Amino acid sequence: MTPHPDVVHVAIIGSGMAGAACAAGLTSAGVQVTLFEKSGHVGGRMATRRAGWIDADGAEKAVTFDHGAQAFTPARPRFKAVMARAVAAGCASPWQPLVHTGRLAKASASVVAMPTMPALCSHLLGSATVHLNRTVRRLQRAADGAWYVAADGAPLAGPFGHVVLAMPPVQAAVLLAGHQDTWADALMAKRMQPCWTLMAVTDDVDWPWDAAEPQRGPLAWVSRNDRIPGRTTPHGLAVWTGHATAAWSAAHLEDEAQDVKAELQLALRAQLPRTHSDGRPIGWHHVSVHRWRYARPAIEGEGPAADSTCLDTAEPWWDESLGLGVCGDFFARGGVEAAWHSGDELADSMALSIEQMAVETPVPATVR
Repeated sequence: MTPHPDVVHVAIIGSGMAGAACAAGLTSAGVQVTLFEKSGHVGGRMATRRAGWIDADGAEKAVTFDHGAQAFTPARPRFKAVMARAVAAGCASPWQPLVHTGRLAKASASVVAMPTMPALCSHLLGSATVHLNRTVRRLQRAADGAWYVAADGAPLAGPFGHVVLAMPPVQAAVLLAGHQDTWADALMAKRMQPCWTLMAVTDDVDWPWDAAEPQRGPLAWVSRNDRIPGRTTPHGLAVWTGHATAAWSAAHLEDEAQDVKAELQLALRAQLPRTHSDGRPIGWHHVSVHRWRYARPAIEGEGPAADSTCLDTAEPWWDESLGLGVCGDFFARGGVEAAWHSGDELADSMALSIEQMAVETPVPATVR
């Protein structure tokens, strides 16, 4: 569809929380938004994966894993208000998991997306146009300042008045090169911590907590995914999600998935009882792993790839002269809320610029 000449059209590369928040803010300001997403679903690291198998009795079984961000705790008033509206709309729910940390177990007041983690980003995106499975390889800027997007498997898209990059910093740096080299250099130097994630299904077991933070071994977090609100699981099964530590993930980043799976399965097995109360061994029905290369920003003192700051500013970047913006959780300490604020604040800056440009542009005299 060709946009109306009076409507500003913005391309957003990435449909995770930062990109979705930016799209929501721009849409509410009357801006037309088109998103390009390299994967087959929106949400980025707010991800849910489905797994299925044929059980020993020949029955088909299926479960879901929230294998990226599982829950978050809103802290700032504006994000709290957005999450309250999301809960009222049915795409988010409060959750108070009992988390075991060392010798203590504590309840954590959290929020989860419903019925899957990407559903919250879908809610924010509303009716915005989203092109899935579109890996953007290049940005082109014409002599008149219009932007064009070159993505795999699609003709050159555009023209766009502005472009927003809502993606991991190294990937954004590649697209910025030749357009905003200062930003590209800064993002290329910004390091992100990886994370290997284990997804497993066992027989149901007597496990008193919803989640745990193991004090030793490769796993930093283990949760009963089937206890998250809105998730359904066949009777008699337990669904597990485990995140490896940043240091372990970095050390094994390029290992074969089968080797990683074997080590993380052993680590999870060590957290669980070996047998049922009647002596039967605990059955394992599914085991897989996923590698997040860019799980969260490196923070001072955390892991081998840590640096002293996230970036020199917590504010997202907006170059009005180029019509170019960058947002993401790496502008802060990471997490869902940081990503949302980054995208939302960039949308505010862009909407103000667009409004000012509209005021400053003379309106042609009506021909009578």
